[in-house]
Amino acid sequence: MDRRSNAAGLPPRAARLAAVFFAGCSLAACASTQMSLAEAGWPAFPGHEARALLAEAQRVPDGAAAALKAREAAEFAFRRDLYAVALEAATLWHASETGDPEVLALLAALNAAAGDMQAAYEAAREGLSADADDGRFLALLEERLNGINSDALTTTDLEPLTSRLAAEHPDLPQVLNLGARVALAAEQHSQASRLAEDLLQLDPGRDDAHALAATALLRAGDPDAALARLTEQLAIRDSLVLEQNYVALLLAAEQPREAFGRLRNLRATHPRSPDLALQEAGLLRMLDADNYAEPIYLELFSRGYRPDFCRLALGQIAARREDWLESIEWLAGIETDRLAPAAASVLVGAFVARDEIDEALATLLDHVGRYPQHAFESLPLFAFVMRAADRDGQALAAYEEALRYRPQSRALRMQRAHLLLDLKKHRRAIREMEGLLAEHPRDSEVLNALGYTLADRGIRLEEAHGHISLALELDPGSPAIVDSMGWVLYRLGRKEEAVPLLEQALEGLPNPEVAAHLCEVLYELGQTERADELLSDSLVQYEDEDTTLLEAVRDRYSR
Repeated sequence: MDRRSNAAGLPPRAARLAAVFFAGCSLAACASTQMSLAEAGWPAFPGHEARALLAEAQRVPDGAAAALKAREAAEFAFRRDLYAVALEAATLWHASETGDPEVLALLAALNAAAGDMQAAYEAAREGLSADADDGRFLALLEERLNGINSDALTTTDLEPLTSRLAAEHPDLPQVLNLGARVALAAEQHSQASRLAEDLLQLDPGRDDAHALAATALLRAGDPDAALARLTEQLAIRDSLVLEQNYVALLLAAEQPREAFGRLRNLRATHPRSPDLALQEAGLLRMLDADNYAEPIYLELFSRGYRPDFCRLALGQIAARREDWLESIEWLAGIETDRLAPAAASVLVGAFVARDEIDEALATLLDHVGRYPQHAFESLPLFAFVMRAADRDGQALAAYEEALRYRPQSRALRMQRAHLLLDLKKHRRAIREMEGLLAEHPRDSEVLNALGYTLADRGIRLEEAHGHISLALELDPGSPAIVDSMGWVLYRLGRKEEAVPLLEQALEGLPNPEVAAHLCEVLYELGQTERADELLSDSLVQYEDEDTTLLEAVRDRYSR
């Protein structure tokens, strides 16, 4: 089974509809012709504008005015993921303001994104040396690193840089902390553990260092040792931070009930702590207990605690129970830039679910008009709306245009491949996945997608089995990959081996596609009674989802 994600928008109805009206773009208006994104009212991609700002900065003589112009160009380009332009502008800025921690943090991050780790290291060293308060420079650096999209810079790419800085500055806790967290994210567990221990040598009472060391143990496959480490520390002293980390470790160790029990005890001890309340609400949502999480968010919202975050959670909860009007009401009030894309996704999805496609498009255009910096990442959402309007060609054109802007985007290329499959353009989809696999040979999602596609088409089955086997080795807990393995074994004629895998996949990922796979294999094995029962139950259970595959199995096998 391949794993796909749907995207889905924002504010007052009149403003949203006005966005469509002034763009001259309703779905009725574009029913017969294919529009460019600009004709649909989409903001232009800012490459030319960024270059113009850079050229303007290059014309200004050295001095404060030059630094200001270069900074403006660098910030504009950075916020729009135009890292090459941003690097040129930041280099100009640095020439005018040497020793400024802000430009040095930006230079370090941009050089890392460009793959020049030596230049990144030198900028970071200069920043650490120039900043009297090393904590400020590192906070700026981390902010910049977090602002770079994962297509340009992964934690695996970054880890050698942060480890090198930590080795050179073993007496700076902030450097060790950053290095440990990056190593943890890059799955370099022994390095993360070593840096956490170095941090504890400087300050044995640091809660964050104990939490990092315990998390490294957990990620390395020793949850008992991880929990024992924090238990030992909690026996020595009371620490709310360590208690919260203990709850997080229990969740990571797949012990949600124990985590919930411990969190409830913490809340009883600290009944007015909004952080604990928010953690409990998030845990309840993980346990599919939205009805218990909702009143917590409502109470926090009434107290004015992170109101936009609460709005987003309440809107998502309402959408999950298909109360679209309430979801729209909550989401329409969100103003926080960082949360706007998630709010837009749910809001547009709500309008599509209500079959209000023009309203969905208007909402999306209003969103990208208000937040042009999110225009690029919202393109899959535009494609989603076009598909809902049966405008598949327009959806594909959106991906083509987006990939001209960011051709290296793995996520966009995967989404385009899935769309090509849906449009029955199988050869193009397979070529896209093969290209991705050549660049990301150990990416479990790409391996699974290509392997499943080949298996589903009944071609190159041994190769498909190899891809899925590696994907399962890399991500053994994924029900989607387990389903793919069951399906390719069935296609290879190994039906008996396929059944337990498909059963495991269906238990972990209740889904009409997985159910259809298991039904088909059971029919082929002659287990007709069991297959009939599963098919009948599944058609009822998934009646609100796409049951095309289940219906095809019924038409082919049912008596």
